Amino acid sequence: MVDAVVHPPVNHKAKQAAIWAGRGVFKAVALIGAFVLIIGLWLWDASLLTKAADGNLRLIREITHLLPPDWTSKSESALRIFGADRALLLIEGIALAKLLMLAVAHPFRRRR
Repeated sequence: MVDAVVHPPVNHKAKQAAIWAGRGVFKAVALIGAFVLIIGLWLWDASLLTKAADGNLRLIREITHLLPPDWTSKSESALRIFGADRALLLIEGIALAKLLMLAVAHPFRRRR
């Protein structure tokens, strides 16, 4: 798969370095894109972010109810302290940014 993209005279270590650098750049751009999406949503309508965070908190509550009864409230409060609902919001933003980047790049991919 990688050999079809990179010319044969390039050594294996250089190919691996290029692949890892590309993956790192992709992840960094996705993180920046997620922040841009979140800031854009916040400027457009901040209540959307609040609704999304509340939805994430409901999801966390449903998952923590699977734990033993005395652990439910403790784990929920710990996750709330650590901001798990907002962290899930950032993860969702990253996923959306990656999806957008892949959708934009798809027409430019090489055919085999």
